[in-house]
Amino acid sequence: MKKKLSVVFVLGALLLPVSVTMMGVVGGTTDASAGMVSVDTTGMDEAHKIWVQGHQYGGTDEGVAALMGNLQHESTLKANIIQSNQSYDESKAMDSSLGGYALGLAQWDAGRRVNLLNFAKSENANWNDTGLQLNFLFNHDGSDSTLIKQLIKGTDINQTTENIMRQWERAGATDSLGQRQADAKYWLNAMKNESTSGGVATSPGATIPTGWTIDKSINTGNYIADSYSYKQCTWWVYNRAKEFGISYGAYMGNGADWQNQAGYSVTTTPTLHSAVSFSAGQMVGDQWQADSQYGHVAFVEAIHSDGSVLISQSGTGFSTEYTYQVLSATQASQLHYVIGK
Repeated sequence: MKKKLSVVFVLGALLLPVSVTMMGVVGGTTDASAGMVSVDTTGMDEAHKIWVQGHQYGGTDEGVAALMGNLQHESTLKANIIQSNQSYDESKAMDSSLGGYALGLAQWDAGRRVNLLNFAKSENANWNDTGLQLNFLFNHDGSDSTLIKQLIKGTDINQTTENIMRQWERAGATDSLGQRQADAKYWLNAMKNESTSGGVATSPGATIPTGWTIDKSINTGNYIADSYSYKQCTWWVYNRAKEFGISYGAYMGNGADWQNQAGYSVTTTPTLHSAVSFSAGQMVGDQWQADSQYGHVAFVEAIHSDGSVLISQSGTGFSTEYTYQVLSATQASQLHYVIGK
């Protein structure tokens, strides 16, 4: 929807900081001559959300990758990008007659930008939330939502990338087609090499620890990934709580943010079937450390009389779709428990 931004694109998953190396992803481009780029594991969450939701709306691997190639060219898959790296100005943003002030993953501009902002306000969410923008993209962008759900069903990645650029993005600079197609092919290869396809796990959950039981069996086949990306800690707690008839908001932020959300009771007393929110960098038991920026959130499955707690959790750093962990009474007493509704 505008010219490409010059922004370094960073990949990663959310949970465990592991250094990986990928080919030629610089400034939103994918060029074999660009050399090797070392990236950490903090940004792949955004890519996963697009990949999973695209498939949920009927997209093929090639079609969703074609969308990702276009979005990478527009915003480097960054939901908080404003055209030309401008700062946010409410008066500009809400002026539907103003162009050149594009926002978000698809760089929505003018009237579509205002529609995005109005939708965010109606959801009581931040406009720069990735899940919010994907919901808008697929469901609330008028006829363009219907169009993109048709386009991502394409099976020819080059043609589908072009169709999205010309019909949905309506890009002004069509000389970017070759780069968009290269980006799409990059993402097709990258995502198909992940351990999931279309959000379906290749490995089951872990075994319940000896001496513990849970009150309700787990059925991830009914879990959704509309606002929280598949196999992220937030995705897990949001969906696991629903199996008990407990609700949390669709836009609660990262794991560390859950303990600070308005409208929820928070206690340091371990509470059955609550969300336990770990602050950024906080130890999860004595086994590993929550992400230094995003923290972590888990679900309280059981509490023993000695004060120890059994939690269930997910994250791309785990080899299984979900796992269990036992926290001692001392460890459990140092955490924040968010009571759902």
